[in-house]
Amino acid sequence: MDLPEFHLAQTVMLFLNFRDEVETTAMAEATIAGKKKLVLPRCSPHGILLPIEVRDLIQDIEPGTYGIREPKLTLGLLEPSEIDLMIVPGSGFDLQGNRLGYGGGYYDRFFMLLNPLTPRIALGFECQVIEQVPIDKHDAIMTMLITEKKVYNFTTLGIQ
Repeated sequence: MDLPEFHLAQTVMLFLNFRDEVETTAMAEATIAGKKKLVLPRCSPHGILLPIEVRDLIQDIEPGTYGIREPKLTLGLLEPSEIDLMIVPGSGFDLQGNRLGYGGGYYDRFFMLLNPLTPRIALGFECQVIEQVPIDKHDAIMTMLITEKKVYNFTTLGIQ
C-alpha cells in the first residue's frame, strides 16, 4: 500500500483472499478507510468477472462461486474503465511478468476491458515464482509482482 500506484488510485479493484492466497482483508479495509472506491470481483456463470463496488466488508460480502468471498449482486456494477489499479491473485508467476491463474480465464478476459494504462499488480509468495509460466496469446502481462521478499517491477524491464 506504500506504492505510488496505490496512493494515486481512487478506484482499486482487489480480491479477497481464498485458501492459501496472500491475505488481503486488511488492504481492503484500508482502501475503504482511505476514502477510495473498493471494487471486488464476482464470478458470473458465463466466465466473466463482475466489478462491484463494496463499502462494507461485512454487509456487502457473501460466499460466492467456489466458496470465495464475493460482493453481493444487489450492489452496483462499476465500469472497468473507472478502475485505477487492479490487484490480482495467481497460482504461479515468472520474472517476465507472466501470471498463471486458476484455469478459468476470468482475470485475463477482464484485463481486456481495463484502460491499457491501468496497473495490474499480482500478489503472491516467493515460492510461487518459477522460471517460466506457461502462457497463451490471450494472457496479460502484469505491471508488477509483489511477494513477501520483493517488488518486481516489469515496467522497468520494458515489459507491460
